[in-house]
Amino acid sequence: MKDYCHPKRITEDGIVESPRSLPIRCEYDVVVCGGGAAGVGAALAAAREGAKTLLIEKHGILGGVWTAGLLNPFFECVGRGWLVDELVQNLTAAGAFSGWREHDFTFDVEVMRRTLEQMMADAGVELLYYTLVADAIVEDDRLRGVVIESKAGREAVLGTVLVDATGDGDLLARAGCEYDLGRARDGMLQPMTLMFEIDGLPEGWEQAGSEELFDQMVEVIRQKELGIKLPYPRCGYAPWVINTPVPGVADVQCTHAIGIDPLDPASLTQGTIDCRRQAAETVEVFRHIPEFKNVRLTHSAAQIGVREARRLKGRYSMTIEDLIEGRCFDDAVTSCAFVIDVHDPEKGGTDEDLGRVRIKPYEIPYRAMLPESMRGLLVAGRCISGNHEAHASYRVTGTAMALGQAAGLAAAWAVRDGRELDEVDGGALHGTLQERGAKFAVDVRVVHQ
Repeated sequence: MKDYCHPKRITEDGIVESPRSLPIRCEYDVVVCGGGAAGVGAALAAAREGAKTLLIEKHGILGGVWTAGLLNPFFECVGRGWLVDELVQNLTAAGAFSGWREHDFTFDVEVMRRTLEQMMADAGVELLYYTLVADAIVEDDRLRGVVIESKAGREAVLGTVLVDATGDGDLLARAGCEYDLGRARDGMLQPMTLMFEIDGLPEGWEQAGSEELFDQMVEVIRQKELGIKLPYPRCGYAPWVINTPVPGVADVQCTHAIGIDPLDPASLTQGTIDCRRQAAETVEVFRHIPEFKNVRLTHSAAQIGVREARRLKGRYSMTIEDLIEGRCFDDAVTSCAFVIDVHDPEKGGTDEDLGRVRIKPYEIPYRAMLPESMRGLLVAGRCISGNHEAHASYRVTGTAMALGQAAGLAAAWAVRDGRELDEVDGGALHGTLQERGAKFAVDVRVVHQ
């Protein structure tokens, strides 16, 4: 029988653990921490490039906010490269992917879960579910591995290259990398949203506009004296009823948790509870509107949607000027054209001033994924290096997966060639990604070195 008990001593300053040896569970070429869009892209790319790859995920499913978070639609999925294209093709073939608005698409969440697992199996990626990354193993400014916690106890996993695809930058922080948090003037963060799913919509119904539905809800609350306060102001996106490929079923975005700390579990807990109550109240109001009289709240997401947490301080930091000028880079790994979608940290709703800022298609350089000094670590997804405003554009899932596939490719090359990550040829990486279907902002004339 395995002995899980380890001696500890309670002192005035805290708990003192006596030294112990951690068992090394396994060793890999590439270890990806986090199984959301970025982690999926990184693991698939690394494994297909020949690297022995492990993906560690805290939930029992892949997809992150796509699946645990019920996040529809799939933003920025066109022209992001071969793995994003393949995922879209697989979902389409299964009848689980459909157009929603001009450049946005929705998917069947359950089919997404199975599809991602099958792609991992086909690529030879090893998965480790129900496992938390608890600490980093650092020697001489090199990340050597991670300490994990699971039902099996505390163990170590070693890797030649590790990828932080946690979204919140958990690994980079534990490795001692510097990071930013929140907007520059006061550190406040964007509100969180708990998505939820409804069924019972009339056949062929599609939402005309959020403002119109908001006004209907306000009138229902007044007339029926429901005593419900909507958690967001009148704006262009909430409530957002997003049709899925499943007839009569939609995912709804409208809950708001303001002032919640993504790094504090007690705060996250309260935000989740508040949003789950808001979801039930929203459906209560919906049912007084004729088109929604038969709707039912089928379930809320298992994971609250965190828009913003830690952001790496990397070799290059994305800024709002990069977006406005549509800057291109010799070591670009993906492009993005999503709006500056800042949800107001103080009152909810969108920041209309930033939302009106006109941006051009821009590129994100490989350097934005590289820590300033820590070797052996790449960062992918919304926790790459950039400021509050730029982050609000590139944080979407299609861009996150594209960043992940670039990280996986670079990681596999570094292992294969015995090079440091900052010695990987960014220009060659850019060229290979382009050959494999990634579209870059080639129409932008400003090249920023």
